[in-house]
This record gives sequence, structure tokens and C-alpha cells, in this order.
Amino acid sequence: MISIVSVVIVLFLLSPIIFFIWMHTAPLKAGPADALIVLGYRCDHDEIHPLLKERLDTVLSLTAKHHYKRIIVSGGAVASKLTEAEIMQRYLIEHGIAAENILLENRSRNTVHNAINSSILMRQHGLKTCILVSNSFHIRRMQFILKQLDIPASFYANRQFFSIMKQWRITFQEVRAYRLTLPWLDKVKQLGARQMMG
Repeated sequence: MISIVSVVIVLFLLSPIIFFIWMHTAPLKAGPADALIVLGYRCDHDEIHPLLKERLDTVLSLTAKHHYKRIIVSGGAVASKLTEAEIMQRYLIEHGIAAENILLENRSRNTVHNAINSSILMRQHGLKTCILVSNSFHIRRMQFILKQLDIPASFYANRQFFSIMKQWRITFQEVRAYRLTLPWLDKVKQLGARQMMG
């Protein structure tokens, strides 16, 4: 007969696998919308990180299949001279996206900033619906943040097996990222979300 202790031990040993699977099974939606919002990622020495390249290539794939009035590239200069938004804009233009279809949000320094600043840009340009594009490991936290801020959005990521396997370490770092996110959400709730952050 299996003891309760044995069950607890098995569940404890399986918890990292369960967490990993949960993180990478968030609901995704691809389709038309007013705006595609792609979130930045640290660009050391102004070079595109492989995780950011995956986000941008996902945007290119979506724009080949669906219509979007604007693409919002969101990210400030966290570890680069150029802002992440400028680096992303350059990449998208080089790959055939018209410059006039890209809106830059170049102040944000974290995902809460990304959400607030992009939603302000959407209001300024009369954009009602959006899909946020990131990596698979990031979707759950994005959903949590936008729900807390009462910002309606859909989410999309390149969810392929080999891509997800490369994200195993950063997936577990999201636990710390959640904790760092909470004070920023509290700050937004205290000050309101009417002005750009960063």
C-alpha cells in the first residue's frame, strides 16, 4: 500500500516538471487584431538576443498570415545604447515591415512598463485590440500582469519543442520575476496608469 509520505515525496520530485509544463501551456491566440505588441529583451552591445529574435520572427510569421494596423515594439535601453524598441524596429524593417506601421515604445524597463506604455500608445492611436508576442516562458506572467491592470489582450508565442527546451532555465527564473513584478503592480495601482513609465 502506498503511504501518504511516498505520495508527498513523488509530488515534490515531480513539482518542477509540473511547473514547467504549466508555464508552457498558457492559452495562445493567433489571428487578426488592431495591434501586435512585441516585448523587448535585454540587448547587450545592441545585439539581438536569441530570445528576442524568436519574438521578432514570430511577429514576422504572424504578419504574413494576418492583418494588423500597427506593430508596437516595446522596450527601453536596459543594457544597450540603442533602446530595445529601436533595435527591434531596425530588425523588422530589414525583414520587410514598413516603417510607418511600427510604433516605438522606448521607455519601459520591465514587463509592467511594457504593458502600461503600450496600452497608452494604443489609446493614442485608436487601437482597440491587441496580441502580445513574447516567448513561451513569459506568457503566464504577462497574462497575470495584464489581468491585474485590467488591460484586455490576447497572447502568442512560438511554442515549438526545441525552442521550449532551450528556455528551461529561464522558465524557473520566472518565479523570482513574479516576486519582482508585484511591487511594480502595487505602484501602478497607487499612481494610476495614465502616464508613461520608465
